[in-house]
Amino acid sequence: MAILPESFKAFRYQTGIDRICDAYRASADTINKALGEATQAYAQYVAAGVDDSEYDEDGVLLGSTAHSLAMAELDAILAVGVVREAFITSALHYWERSARAWTGLHGFEHKFPALRDATQQLYTVSPQLPNLNRLNNVLKHNSHRVDRTLLRNRPDYFGSLFPKTNGNNPPEPRLRLSHEHVEEAFDIVRASGPTR
Repeated sequence: MAILPESFKAFRYQTGIDRICDAYRASADTINKALGEATQAYAQYVAAGVDDSEYDEDGVLLGSTAHSLAMAELDAILAVGVVREAFITSALHYWERSARAWTGLHGFEHKFPALRDATQQLYTVSPQLPNLNRLNNVLKHNSHRVDRTLLRNRPDYFGSLFPKTNGNNPPEPRLRLSHEHVEEAFDIVRASGPTR
């Protein structure tokens, strides 16, 4: 079997992350356009001052254009988050698969620390890679859980759903991933393998 030169390994690795990045950007453009259209449709309807709400004899809302448009906007907002989370996970999994190929560590017992340490013997690894791995684990296993180490290391990944009401009950932080966080994930993965 021929041994591949490092330059080819770098080309193959970097091209792979570029493909994931391109796919994310195309998806983000599409979903952001849908969000913009949903937001505009709702705002225009509200600004028109029309109320076509229908109620039954007990006063229960049966249908409302405003309600339907607001729900469409909420669905688009949630879809933006799902796309961001999916591509962060894709980027980290791409690194894991690549690291297993570079290091030969294919066993179930070879978890992230072993892969990172073995990869560091071959290539430079971003110091943010452990935080990206923690973020990926939160996304995969329970996006409502707060990893306190990740919160301490990367508070920018988190925000609260509601404003602080008093000093006794601060709002619980929740993941609030931005477009910039996804782009940063790609940069972390790019910097954690062959780059020549």
